[in-house]
Amino acid sequence: MRTTLVWLALLLIISACNSRQNSAEAPPPLPPMTPEPIYNFTMETLDGETVSLEDFEGQWVLVNFWATWCHPCVKEMPYLQRIADEGEMVVLGVNFNESPGAVETFIEEHNITFPILMNPSDVVLTMYQARSLPRTFVITPDGTIVQRIIGEIVPEQFDAWREQHVKPLAQN
Repeated sequence: MRTTLVWLALLLIISACNSRQNSAEAPPPLPPMTPEPIYNFTMETLDGETVSLEDFEGQWVLVNFWATWCHPCVKEMPYLQRIADEGEMVVLGVNFNESPGAVETFIEEHNITFPILMNPSDVVLTMYQARSLPRTFVITPDGTIVQRIIGEIVPEQFDAWREQHVKPLAQN
């Protein structure tokens, strides 16, 4: 009887370890959200070009609020660049009130080519309730916010979401 209990306990431990390993491989899906209308904004890019969110009507847009001092923001930048390079979504980085020189140095060092919008006042951050960084919003071609990510994007999780929501519509 004692040997049976030892074996049973050992099997439970092994089973628990396996379930943790499997759960680490596949992050949970992004939670659904109730679609919201966009809050249009007009800002200048780091290059001095004026950009309005309405300029991208008819396209999927990912708006990411970030800062150079924010470690999770820095960590997700290569992934955001990959999304921009793939071309299914427009990626707009909204910088959190930093100097143009600091931002320019950062984007050169990290080979960022998607538009970086400068936010000299916190009006846009307030409109989007971006109280913490990074904060990411996904906007549909018809101008509806359909996803909000608070914190660092988990690439596997967001790729799965894009496969389900963006790619089918991008192919039409």
